[in-house]
Amino acid sequence: MNTSFSNNSFYKNSSVSFAELLQKHIPAEATGTSLHQDLNDVEPFAGMNYPAELAAKNTAIAEFWKQHRLHGTPEPMVPSPFARHYRTTSKRRVFFAHNRFRLRFSHRSESAKNPATLPSLLEPKEHEAIYSFLIEKLNTPGFTVAARQLTYIIIRGSYTEFSVIFNVAGLSGPIIKNLKSLAQHLQNPESKVVSSFVFCDPTRSDYYLDMKAVDEAWKIKKLFGSDFLHVSIGDLKFRYNPVSFSQINLSILPKMLERVQSLCRPNAQERFIDLYCGYGLFANAIGRHYKNCWGIDVNEESVDHARDTAKYQAKKNNLQMHAHFRTAPITPESLDKLLPVAGQMPETIVLDPPRQGPAEGVIQFCAHRQALRIVHVFCNVDRIPDDAALWQRNGYRITDCIPLDMFPGTAGLEVILLLKPFR
Repeated sequence: MNTSFSNNSFYKNSSVSFAELLQKHIPAEATGTSLHQDLNDVEPFAGMNYPAELAAKNTAIAEFWKQHRLHGTPEPMVPSPFARHYRTTSKRRVFFAHNRFRLRFSHRSESAKNPATLPSLLEPKEHEAIYSFLIEKLNTPGFTVAARQLTYIIIRGSYTEFSVIFNVAGLSGPIIKNLKSLAQHLQNPESKVVSSFVFCDPTRSDYYLDMKAVDEAWKIKKLFGSDFLHVSIGDLKFRYNPVSFSQINLSILPKMLERVQSLCRPNAQERFIDLYCGYGLFANAIGRHYKNCWGIDVNEESVDHARDTAKYQAKKNNLQMHAHFRTAPITPESLDKLLPVAGQMPETIVLDPPRQGPAEGVIQFCAHRQALRIVHVFCNVDRIPDDAALWQRNGYRITDCIPLDMFPGTAGLEVILLLKPFR
């Protein structure tokens, strides 16, 4: 199929944002509870009673749906099993102020009386212990060389194993030696730190893992431990690169998979297409129940891991592998080349794009394949009105809406939409 799509200027920011509607339903005394503005910015509702937070979000998403005249009715919010201390990826900006190195969420100026690092109600308690230990070390003379080059310290992993990534602006022999020495202090059972890496970004980007700023020839260097991070969900074990995308709330992923699978209604005589497949979460957990499965993502390392997981599962269960994974930007042109011809068998398409949404023409391309059902996952609620209207223009309407509280303590939501063709 060689379908071309003209430029579309339809996308725009929604006039009424979800965050604005939510703020109306949050009691004033429930926000800004921390003495530090840094924390109030990144976790504004962390000090709030969780049932009350869920109630406010349910009210806000229903009002958002009504104001934007969207089809369907949002189901009750799927709560996070971990309402607090759920973030499996966290970061701290490193800077020097008042004669010592400090860790913060932002560049905000502060008093010398403030502590060198701040605790978070949304991160595992072990993260704070690791940050406190590291900032104490960085303020000793032996680690000054590394401290001066650090932009971020990042912690990733699960709730039982952690990986520490040092984002540095410059790299040299002495800096690597300094960081290796620092990493050695993390290698003890009590810290649960199982690996450590150096990530070099000479631009000191505001984004803590900005791959665009890194020379492709040198992306990341391991200091110790496994080359990969791991996620276990049910009978599946996934692995991913330390700098690749992974959901920050692992506790809700089983519920997310359950809801997406229920919307997909797997059929062994149909095809499953997973766009923005990452390390293969949907493709391997849901796609295995289809006749064949296709997963596409721009990140080569993630696609390799997705393929390896599929091969392992096929061998483990003595089955023929029927999953196909490809590395490419998600565009109409690349999809036209990589996907099998539409119409050969019924198919379901799942797309879980980044916050900025799918590239121009992708929605139209998917709609033209005439899939039985399309599951579109949004991590940016404010994109829904524009994208839903575009789906409708191309013959699909919302039949189900499932909001997940992927980011408790904040105004963020993950929303799963099921779209079906007009009949």
